Amino acid sequence: MRPLHQSLMKTLPSERDIIKAGQRAWAARKGLAIDADGYCSCADDNVFRGLSLGARLDFENGDGAELGKNGRRGKIQALHSSSALACNWFDYWRGRDLGPLSGAFGVPVPFSTLVLEQKFPTGLGGIGPNLDALLTRADESVFAIESKFAEPYTKSKAKTFLESKYLPDDRSLWTGRGLPGCQAVTEALRTGQHEFEVLDVAQLHKHMLALARRFGDQSSLCCLWFEVPGAVADRHRHELTDFAGLIGTDAARFSALTYQELFVRMVPFVGQDDSGYIAYLRNRYVSEAGVS
Repeated sequence: MRPLHQSLMKTLPSERDIIKAGQRAWAARKGLAIDADGYCSCADDNVFRGLSLGARLDFENGDGAELGKNGRRGKIQALHSSSALACNWFDYWRGRDLGPLSGAFGVPVPFSTLVLEQKFPTGLGGIGPNLDALLTRADESVFAIESKFAEPYTKSKAKTFLESKYLPDDRSLWTGRGLPGCQAVTEALRTGQHEFEVLDVAQLHKHMLALARRFGDQSSLCCLWFEVPGAVADRHRHELTDFAGLIGTDAARFSALTYQELFVRMVPFVGQDDSGYIAYLRNRYVSEAGVS
């Protein structure tokens, strides 16, 4: 495996700093109280118009302790939370016409329902994958979203590591679920014969396995990530393209898009009634993160 280039390693903290600085600047303009770690005093302060009842129930039923546990602050209170980012982007559409999202993602069959923080067991025990958003189409097929905010800008060996339960001797876990391309990449992860450096390929694999177990070939996964222009983002985009190429026909169930790209795609589909929501996304996530 080719090591992460030294110059790239040196840029890793800066992208996270850009994200955190942008979010702190937004909080300051809003007059929000945040602690030294960049956490709001409550989840409602970190979400457009506060958590809806549906969102609160979704997070309470998830495995991620997003709302806190045993008196501890919730993960979603962090300004840099990828769950908060997904909630701010998608929960607005709960109970509304999902046409703008269908148009923005370019899906052939329109979305009909939306939920957040959905867990799907792999059948292998332990805590199963939790998807940040799940959009169901009228034909009952599903479009799952894995949200990434600061995560692509952190190096971790866990991103290319699969636990032994995902590597049975018969080497058919993904193939048995109709994902032979993912099985091939699993073998590359098993042997270390790959060039992934920043993409959380292990997590994508687990999500695709869990979705296939629940929905068969009527599911697709979208890696929706936040781009801070630079070498690391370029590498992440390149590895997403490589991943889609390596999994072959399985790529029909996978896509990737940046939040900024989604914003540009979505704006033409929204109406005047959505202007407050669009302004919130633009001011918080698009303009203030160094993206024009």
